[in-house]
Formats: sequence, C-alpha cells, structure tokens
Amino acid sequence: MEASTSRKARKGAGYIEFAGVLFLVLGAFNIIDGIVALAEDDNFAENELFFGSLALWGVILLVLGTLQLIAGGRLFQGRGQLLAITLLMLNLVAQFFFLPAFPIWSVIIMVVDLVLIYGLTMYGEYFERT
Repeated sequence: MEASTSRKARKGAGYIEFAGVLFLVLGAFNIIDGIVALAEDDNFAENELFFGSLALWGVILLVLGTLQLIAGGRLFQGRGQLLAITLLMLNLVAQFFFLPAFPIWSVIIMVVDLVLIYGLTMYGEYFERT
C-alpha cells in the first residue's frame, strides 16, 4: 500500500538539494582558503599567483565563500538560481587563476562548478518565479 502525500516532489528537487549542500561545502572551503591566504600561511605561495597579493585573494575568497553560503541557503528555499549560477561562474574564473598553484584541486572544483551550472539550468522549472 502506497502512502499518500499531500505534496508531490518536483522534478529536479533532489539535484537542487545536492547543489545546495555542495554550495555550503564550497563556501566553507573558500572561507577557509581566504583565512589561510590572509594569514599568509606557507600553504599559498604568492609567486605562483597569476596576479594580485595573498591579501587580495584572501578577501575575494572570503566574500565569495560568504555569498556561496547564502546561495546554498536560498537553493534550499527554491530560490536563488541566478545568484547561484553567477557565483559558480565567478568561482570557475577564480579557480582558473589558482591553476599554477593547485592544478588538481582547481580542475576538480572547476568540473564541480560546471556540473552544478548544468544542473541549475536544466532544472530551472524548480525555482519560483516572482
């Protein structure tokens, strides 16, 4: 016997929840990387950056990570598709600049960004339109 539910699951809901969780993880990683860059830890070598200083990238990563945490929360509410896709594109570009310093990590994050962009655009009907 099937249990009746008052709310039917929308197509793509599981993927959007996955994207929300992944945004929270990406945001936490970027915040940690930002703090490490601001602390000028030996983990980052400033001469391996394409441009800018560790302090600049620390601030960029802190802001990006904070916005990713906000976007993750909004995805759970069925909102924030444009914000999420924009942040994924910015993160994709930021990881491109880290390729010389961390090639494997950067490529992995870039692939994750592209997979999430694909999913958020394919399941766009999940999001509320106002």
